[in-house]
Amino acid sequence: MLRRLRLSLIGLGFKAWIWSVRLRRVLSALGRPRLRGLEHLTIAVIDLAEARRFYCDVLGGALMMTVDDAMLARFGRLPAPDNGEGTHHLSVYLGGATRVDLFLQHAGQPAPDLGHPHYAFAVPPRELAKWQRRLADEGVPIEGPLRLGPPGQASIYFNDPFGNRLEITCFGYAGAVEERPPVSTRLAWTR
Repeated sequence: MLRRLRLSLIGLGFKAWIWSVRLRRVLSALGRPRLRGLEHLTIAVIDLAEARRFYCDVLGGALMMTVDDAMLARFGRLPAPDNGEGTHHLSVYLGGATRVDLFLQHAGQPAPDLGHPHYAFAVPPRELAKWQRRLADEGVPIEGPLRLGPPGQASIYFNDPFGNRLEITCFGYAGAVEERPPVSTRLAWTR
């Protein structure tokens, strides 16, 4: 019980520290132009149908729109060259205000033995084990929960079907964790 309370307090401390850094940034930038936040990020995928299944059905994202030749035509644009390579995409919201655009692109996935870049999504500590079970039930290779940060921090690492590195992380986690980095080669999908 005391351990769980201690880890929860450490997690709250880190969240308070993050908010204080953000507040200092806002106050120090008064009267100057400043960036407001991450509006969207792009991830290269090689199959839009599989990307939609994974990011919407497995990760619970909400599909905002599909950009394909039909949509381009509705906006008066010409069809995309190269069968949509680098143009066709899905726009998905996974939580928060940042949009994730999944672009059809047959190059650009990370090498199997590298851990970066990766994209991390925050969850409450009570949901980390649920995510671990959900991903395992969907056949997604995972590593974790692992800790690379302070006491109470925990993450699950996994790849999407295209080799893009993803992480689900939290502060205040009281469950069992290994203290080590993920082994990237264990995250490869078998098809």
